[in-house]
Amino acid sequence: MKEHELFNPIKSFLIEAMGCEEVFGEVLDCDVLGLNGSVNIIVELKTNLTFKLIDQAMERLRHGHYVYIAVPKRKTHIPRLVTKILKQHKIGLLYVNNGFVEISTKAKFNRLPVERVKRDGKYDIRQHIKPYHREQMGGKKSGEVITDYSLMIDDIRRFLKMKRMYTTNNDGWVTIDDILTHCDERIMYTNPKPTLSATLRKEWNHSWCEIKKIGRTPYFRYKDSDLEHKERDV
Repeated sequence: MKEHELFNPIKSFLIEAMGCEEVFGEVLDCDVLGLNGSVNIIVELKTNLTFKLIDQAMERLRHGHYVYIAVPKRKTHIPRLVTKILKQHKIGLLYVNNGFVEISTKAKFNRLPVERVKRDGKYDIRQHIKPYHREQMGGKKSGEVITDYSLMIDDIRRFLKMKRMYTTNNDGWVTIDDILTHCDERIMYTNPKPTLSATLRKEWNHSWCEIKKIGRTPYFRYKDSDLEHKERDV
């Protein structure tokens, strides 16, 4: 069983058994966030009960009034040390078995998010919920998770690809200003021009974005071997 396969049973459990009106995936690195009135219920998903998972759940106490760990049903008893740590930090434990969820240990109310929001409202996790979180499954690998960054990069890739395929002048090369003009809604940076230019130069974007400089001005173009072959054939 993979982590994201735990998501749907947990989502149903939060709605049907815990009274959550809405459930979201991967908000601020929390696998699952359920909202019940003003209460935040956070669930961390893993295929094994480990101390790393417990440490993650302890981090989520900053945002969740109730924090749970969810793992597949165990055949062995939980070590007493683990039980003690979970109880000490008010973290609950859920078992998932054949699509059903069983409460092994109930989470206790945690006041830390209340105090943090009173002190500084920016720590309210609800302020970070985006429309795509409603459809996103929790427990996925980081590269598979939708984020503001991934949406921005996808938008830029589409723009550069269209320019490469259908623009006759400049051979598909565009400036940062061109990108900012056409992809403005998705740009997530407060100082967009230098930051976006630096982002597109990063090694992990080299597979699809090529760069050249004319004078001091950098130009960017969609990299596509199929398009390059067509250009040579013509």
